[in-house]
Amino acid sequence: MKRFGAIIVALGMMLALTACTSGTGPIAFYYGGQWSGTIQDSLAGNGIVSATLTQSGSDIGGTWQATFAGGGNGGTAVGAINGSQVILELYPSNVSACPYRVVANRSGSTLSGNYAAFNCTGTITGTLTITKQ
Repeated sequence: MKRFGAIIVALGMMLALTACTSGTGPIAFYYGGQWSGTIQDSLAGNGIVSATLTQSGSDIGGTWQATFAGGGNGGTAVGAINGSQVILELYPSNVSACPYRVVANRSGSTLSGNYAAFNCTGTITGTLTITKQ
């Protein structure tokens, strides 16, 4: 009888452990795809911005384009994802233009955040809000 009781306890523990680990858990957001939205730049003013991003694990990258009344800028993006926060470095195709560092937070399928130029003689800052299409 003791042996039968030990088997029942062992089976119960296995079922309990299986129940704890068999769920799929929350589905992570996938950042890859087309994004578009608005940008407010301290130098260029208001504009529109778009990006095509790819994701591999917590790495993110792709291309971006910003268009303002006086012209535009675009290039490559590389960065990292940390939960709902994305940190991107934007490198313009024009090598004489300043690169930017973006820190954005995701809410639903929208990223909103601030950016600032780095490795640059001038101070350029701004905000952007983009939504996954």
